[in-house]
Amino acid sequence: MTKKERKNRIIARGEVSGHSHIVVGDAIVRNENGEILIEVTGKASIRHLLETAWMEGQEVWTKEHADIELEPGKYKYIQQQEYDPYQDIIQKVRD
Repeated sequence: MTKKERKNRIIARGEVSGHSHIVVGDAIVRNENGEILIEVTGKASIRHLLETAWMEGQEVWTKEHADIELEPGKYKYIQQQEYDPYQDIIQKVRD
């Protein structure tokens, strides 16, 4: 797997711990018009791994979240949002 393909599989980054949400397994991840699209063709999951290790070819699990198993099919990643009633704003969820 090339570094470019490894980088493309990162769908979201944690703001504090250096971990990333990464698609591993039998899947193709594409960025089309600013949207992250995932096509799962076999066994795949979203794992929470240290990005620096991932880019060097290793999978170091951060133990922050369990893996999210993906069934074969097509997916679109959508950034989760939350409402803050004290500030009356909608904002991206921080991890």
